[in-house]
Amino acid sequence: MKKFLPYIVLVLFFSYLYTQNQKSTEYIYYIDGNIKKEPLPLQEIKKDKFLYCSDCKMMVKNLRYSAQVVIPSGRTYFFNDVSCMIRWIDKQKYKDSELAIFVYVPECSCYIDAEDAWYIRDGLTPLGYGVVAFGTFMEAQRSDMLLSAEDFGDENYEKYSNNEKNIYEFDEVRKFVLRGETLLNAVARRIIFKGVEDK
Repeated sequence: MKKFLPYIVLVLFFSYLYTQNQKSTEYIYYIDGNIKKEPLPLQEIKKDKFLYCSDCKMMVKNLRYSAQVVIPSGRTYFFNDVSCMIRWIDKQKYKDSELAIFVYVPECSCYIDAEDAWYIRDGLTPLGYGVVAFGTFMEAQRSDMLLSAEDFGDENYEKYSNNEKNIYEFDEVRKFVLRGETLLNAVARRIIFKGVEDK
């Protein structure tokens, strides 16, 4: 029995640490009480809580691709990818006019109305849809291609990065996402980067 005592003590110690961590850590999928229906400051919330995507259940690690939706009751849902938000909205019974929909944009490091944003489809996003939001058309147009030369091959990368980008509005991006056009789908990828590999 004496030779097992140190192991028992270690197991009890780590069990204690695990339960203490579970009590002090909050796992958040939504926050209630947003009556003003404004985007919440996720930078502040993430300091002491773990935020999870309400659609795919992945942790919201990078705010750059994140989104928020506020439903009529004032509950705010979080998403780690614009495509997750679009898929989640499609499964709900709410009309768009009842929802406040926000996407993160780099120009102000803040959230803006999803209808006011401009989108590209070649980003390296958490779920591979490639949808990235920008606050202005010019920023979207000037954005560096977010995929690497490795993803394309050096020659194709150079050809694509010199081409003018296709910029989309929210309703267009919604159609692409709901049709399942992701960068992981070879056919969709060819459409998104049309003509690049043919040159």
